[in-house]
Amino acid sequence: MAVLIRDADVLDLSGLRKNSNIFVDDGRIVQVSSDIPAFSKIDYVIEGKGKLAIPGLINAHVHTEETLFANSIPDTANHIEWFQNYALPYYGALTQEDAYWSTLFSQALMLMHGVTCYADSANLWPLADAKAAERCGIRAFIGMWNCDLNTPFARPTDKCLEQMENLLRKLSKSTKVRAIASLIGVNTCSDELYKGTIALAKKHKTLATSHEASGHEDVVKCVKRTGKRPIEHLASIGFLTRQTLISHATDLSDKEVRLIKANDCAIAACPVTELKKGKGLWKFGKLVQLISSNVRICVGTDNANSSNNFDPIKSALFLSLLAKDYALNPSIVNARSAFCFLTKCASDIFSLNTGVLQPNFIADLVLLEKEPFLLFGDPYQALLFCDQPKIDLVMVGGEVVYLNGKLLKIDFNEVLKEVEKRSQRIAKRVLDHGHCKNCS
Repeated sequence: MAVLIRDADVLDLSGLRKNSNIFVDDGRIVQVSSDIPAFSKIDYVIEGKGKLAIPGLINAHVHTEETLFANSIPDTANHIEWFQNYALPYYGALTQEDAYWSTLFSQALMLMHGVTCYADSANLWPLADAKAAERCGIRAFIGMWNCDLNTPFARPTDKCLEQMENLLRKLSKSTKVRAIASLIGVNTCSDELYKGTIALAKKHKTLATSHEASGHEDVVKCVKRTGKRPIEHLASIGFLTRQTLISHATDLSDKEVRLIKANDCAIAACPVTELKKGKGLWKFGKLVQLISSNVRICVGTDNANSSNNFDPIKSALFLSLLAKDYALNPSIVNARSAFCFLTKCASDIFSLNTGVLQPNFIADLVLLEKEPFLLFGDPYQALLFCDQPKIDLVMVGGEVVYLNGKLLKIDFNEVLKEVEKRSQRIAKRVLDHGHCKNCS
C-alpha cells in the first residue's frame, strides 16, 4: 500500500524537519521532503499537520505471557521470592490459550504506547505468542524459556537446543515475527547449553540473549556455583559476542564492563524493574561506566509485575535520571541519546533497517500530537521528560495498525473481556493448587 503522511514535522537522530511529507510504499519509506511526491499511486493520505512523526519505539526486553497476572505480586517481594514463590507458580498454571491472550493484550498495550517492535526472551508457548503478533501486526522477536538446571521447567540440554533450533527455523520466513536464541540465566543453565545457544545464534544469524546479573543475589549464587561473577563466567566459556544481548546487567564489576565492551555485547536495561524490586542498581550498577564506555544499550519494560507498564520511554527516562544523578553530571547522557536507546541503537542491535525516518528504511513509525509539549523547545527533551503525547498513528512495515485511538487489526474490547476472564481463572488455579499466597 502507498501511503502519504502530509505536512508533518519529522524527528529522528538527524534532527527536526518541519512541514515534511513522508511517502511510504511497499513497507518502506520512499521519500521525506517538503515537496509533495509526484507519484501517481497513493492509496491513502494521512494529514500530519500539527503532528510529529518519530521512528517506532523498540521495547527490547519484555515478558508478554505474564500480563494475565498483572499487579498480583506484592511489591514488597524481593527478587528471589518474586521468582520462586510467584512467577514460577503462575507459569505452572499458564495454558497455551492463556499465553496467547496475555500476549495479544500485551502487544495491544505496546502499540498504544508507540512500540512497533519488541523482544521477549522467556516464553513457554512461543508459537502462540507469534500467532498473536501476526494477528495484531506488531514486529516481534520471540524466544523460548530455556534452562537445564534448578527450576521446575528445566529440560535436558539436548532437548533445549533441539526445541530452540526448531523455533528458529519455524519463524525464519516471517518478515515481522522472528525467533531469538534465549536462555533464562547463568544460575539455571549449564555451560553446555550456553555454548550450544551461541552456536545456534551464529548459525541462524540472530541474537543470543539471557538474563544476567539481574540482582545482587544472582551474582552471589553464581560466584558460589562457578567461582566467577556472571559476566566473567560467560566470557570464559565464549558466550560474549557481538550477537549477545544481556538483559538487566544490574550488578556489574568494572572488569565486567570492560568484558562487555571488549566483546561488543549489547545491554537491554530494565531500570524500573531493578528499582521496584530493590535489586541494587544504584548500589551495584554500572550505568555510568556502560554509557561512558559506549556500550551498545537499549531499554525494556520487563513484565507486568516488575515495572508494571509497557512504556519504554519511562524506562529510558529512569535510566537517564539514574545516570545523571549517580555521575553528578547531567551531561553523561542527554535526551537525544535516550531517544537513540529507544530507536536507532535498538534497531542496530536487532539488525533491523528501522530507527530513522529516511528513504529505504522500513516504515516503522509513530505519529504524535504536538500539543501541548511538542509545540516548542527541544523535542527530544519533551518526549523523554514531559507527559506522553497522544498517539494518532502507529505504522509497522508500512501497515497502519493503530489510528485515531483505535487498533485496526483486533477488537480491543474483545481482548479486554477475554483477558479479565482468564486473569481471574488463572489466579484461582494458582491458589487452588497452593502454589503461592497473596495471588488473588
